[in-house]
Amino acid sequence: MSRASRPKHMLRLFGAKSLLEAAWERARVLAPASRIWVVVPRSLRRAVERQLPGLRPERTIVEATSKGTAAAFGLAARNVAAADPKAVVAVLPTDHVVDDAKGFARSVRQAAEASADGGIVCLGVRPDRPSTGFGYLEVGRRSGPGGASPVRRFVEKPKADRARAFARSGRHLWNVGVVVAGARTILDALARHAPSIHRAATGGPAAWAKAPARSFDRAVLEKVDGLRVVPLASRWTDVGSWDAAAALASSRRGRAAVSVGSPGSVVFGDGRVVALVDVPGVVVVDTPDAVLVVSRRSAEKVRDLVAKLARERPKVLR
Repeated sequence: MSRASRPKHMLRLFGAKSLLEAAWERARVLAPASRIWVVVPRSLRRAVERQLPGLRPERTIVEATSKGTAAAFGLAARNVAAADPKAVVAVLPTDHVVDDAKGFARSVRQAAEASADGGIVCLGVRPDRPSTGFGYLEVGRRSGPGGASPVRRFVEKPKADRARAFARSGRHLWNVGVVVAGARTILDALARHAPSIHRAATGGPAAWAKAPARSFDRAVLEKVDGLRVVPLASRWTDVGSWDAAAALASSRRGRAAVSVGSPGSVVFGDGRVVALVDVPGVVVVDTPDAVLVVSRRSAEKVRDLVAKLARERPKVLR
């Protein structure tokens, strides 16, 4: 369903609003439109502005090409710091589902309070399964302002055996991907731990073209001293796989196919009838030009399929 011209966060998977529109509404609980900035690749600027009519044109930060979240964070921090050198930035990913916008806002405000000493604070949630698709935060005893806990170690997308141990430990949280820190703190952290990305975010097109594409997690969070985490006061789901999307669709909209003997299976499609017989635990995605059938246990392997399509059938992904 997601294509280069219509990425995941612009899809209306779970109702009348896209993931992007829902993220905008969460941001509006925290700040007026004049203090919300959106980082977007140049190719998607018009589409994003159509979905977000409240977004002010001067608050749109355009990437020449996508370089990952580290460079995007840097661009955002540079622009915000230029407007308000003392600003605290809350970076909100647009591919999440959050049940309680007010509870989410409370947690972000707690993180902002905890960041007042110049540190970086992230949000975390307790694992309910041993996912290999998330980053894990090993936390210490809660202390300090905002109810924040020190992060002893950051582990990005561990192997299955480590993920099982982390989920059982009681000492680990999933990294939600929300980062709260002073705008200048983010820039300083990039300058120290990822100088080429800092140059890209603060320099011109030539520096941007040379910058590596890296996540902020790997470029900064895995290396920074004094990282802290605030627990998220809301149900949260990263829509990073079809298994996660299926769980949300089943609980929210009951998007079941005509099926016999196929418990746990979900169909995404708005056209023809899709019938299932004795195929439990699968996701079927039916679109006009492509059909995907994937076991929910293997949903995270779709990224391997996308890589193969990019090599062999690139037109499908446009």
